[in-house]
Amino acid sequence: MRLKIGILLAVLAAILPAANAVIVNVEVGDRPYYIHGPGYYVGRAYWVWVPGHWHWRHHHRYWVHGYYARR
Repeated sequence: MRLKIGILLAVLAAILPAANAVIVNVEVGDRPYYIHGPGYYVGRAYWVWVPGHWHWRHHHRYWVHGYYARR
């Protein structure tokens, strides 16, 4: 009886972790040119893409996302 329970537990231990697998995706950095590309005009103003970068604040680094800035 102990042998049957041991075999059953071993089979379940081998099957269950594979069935409960979790997929984790990690992306680093910003996606450049979110919508309009490297630059675009709105009326007479020209907007350019400023890429993301790391910044220091209170002795910690944090990521500043890219954004469009007016030139």
